Amino acid sequence: MVLKLHVMTNIDVANELFLNKKFEDAIFQYELILQDDPHNLLALNNKGYSLTKLKKFEAAIECYNQSLKIKPDDKTVLVNKISAYRKTGRINDALNLCNKILGKNPDEMIVLYHKLRLLKKLNRFTESNEVCDKILKKYPFNEDVRNEFIK
Repeated sequence: MVLKLHVMTNIDVANELFLNKKFEDAIFQYELILQDDPHNLLALNNKGYSLTKLKKFEAAIECYNQSLKIKPDDKTVLVNKISAYRKTGRINDALNLCNKILGKNPDEMIVLYHKLRLLKKLNRFTESNEVCDKILKKYPFNEDVRNEFIK
């Protein structure tokens, strides 16, 4: 009989801490990973996401910027950066990033949702309605969009 042991990697440990809402401990683990491998995109992005959970948005954006220097079109990092911009009131920066992504991937749903919220915040209702229509074309029974955004 062969016994199979599951050994958690450093990233597994950090991610487990994150999932258990131990964000400071997770950040510490991500930093240890980044000391050995400063180009580890997963650790950089997850450190940034952990920082956002602690409302340290500028530090999170810096993590995302470091990630984007390594892989400029990483969709997950770009979406996380949009969210951090939105939460810090940098609405135009977030909207510009949305438009950059949608220029290459016009049906990227999570980005369309972010753009919708941003346009609403800017009271740009005509554009907001166009984004609503695009989302509802793909998901016609999306009650959140129907109830919150259509006026």
